[in-house]
Amino acid sequence: MGGFVGAVGGVSAAVTRVDRLPRPRRRRWPIVLVVVVVALGLLAVIADRVSLYVTEDAMAGEIKKQGFPSKPDVTIEGFPFLTQVVGRHFGGVRLKARNIPAGPLSVTRLDVRATDVRLKSDYQSGTLGKVTGEAFVGFGDLAKAGGSEVELQADGPDKVKATVGAFGLGATAIASVTKEGNNIRVKALSAEGFDLSDLGDDLDFTVPVSGLPLGMRFDSLSVTGSGVMLRVSGSQVKFG
Repeated sequence: MGGFVGAVGGVSAAVTRVDRLPRPRRRRWPIVLVVVVVALGLLAVIADRVSLYVTEDAMAGEIKKQGFPSKPDVTIEGFPFLTQVVGRHFGGVRLKARNIPAGPLSVTRLDVRATDVRLKSDYQSGTLGKVTGEAFVGFGDLAKAGGSEVELQADGPDKVKATVGAFGLGATAIASVTKEGNNIRVKALSAEGFDLSDLGDDLDFTVPVSGLPLGMRFDSLSVTGSGVMLRVSGSQVKFG
């Protein structure tokens, strides 16, 4: 009996000693590595975005010299940005601007996209490979540029309705709006309650579209709810 008790006591003492041994420390380096990688990734993204904003502002300043009255809004597409800078090539750049003179016209807003944009080694100049987009002209600006005092409203994709105040309420005329060369042509087609000859030049005029920024040309047009939308384009436009 005494031997059994002694054996039990020995086992108990051994267990107690084992319990008191220091436990092995958990390996924390995988967690630390993940934290470091995430932190570096965040820093890389922040650096990418800061570089993007700085470059967009610098590019806007250079592009402004190509016929814009003020800096256009420039958005460089694609991610990451820094890899595009290293290659000095951007797949797409969006340009937006407002209140741009184009001959006698005032372009209310311009929204175009440039593709195949390449920078020179100085990173301050380059070439916009192809530019396409739209330029909007309000009805009021169109009539003013044509020397007309009539009020225009949309009447389909290529026509406008003119309210002629001189002939009383409800007197209207319909005119076509077309592209002739590099001009917007407004020509009366029909009238309600009076002869077209009574209108004189109020609904028969031509407005040239000239001096668009970036050397863009006027390709086609359509009548919208509040004005005329011009489709414009350009190619191999140098800036800086």
